Amino acid sequence: MSTAEQDRPATGDPAPSLAGRNRAAKVSGFFALGAVASLGNFATGIAWLNPGVFIGMAALCALIAVPAGHVGRFRGRRLGGDGRGLALAGIVTGWLVLFVCALAELAFLGLMAGLAVLVDHA
Repeated sequence: MSTAEQDRPATGDPAPSLAGRNRAAKVSGFFALGAVASLGNFATGIAWLNPGVFIGMAALCALIAVPAGHVGRFRGRRLGGDGRGLALAGIVTGWLVLFVCALAELAFLGLMAGLAVLVDHA
């Protein structure tokens, strides 16, 4: 038997997929990717038309990715490690995106406060 025949699933078995049966890990990875893509729109210039929407979208996706990643890690432990890496990537990416969104919000508030001080002195 060759190695190609050994790696192939038997008839009737489902084909192996990314994260297997761990749907929470897939959801976490999907929303983490969505959050990064939402922030990535600032590089293309389209997000500068309405940055609040894109920051809000990224934060919402990250807020979904983090708990789904924790659920995926827990389920991965029960499934013998199936999807735990993808769930961890979703958790880490979600927290990093939330950090970037918080920095963007603080920068916006600082800009508005600085402009308010300039207008009051004029």
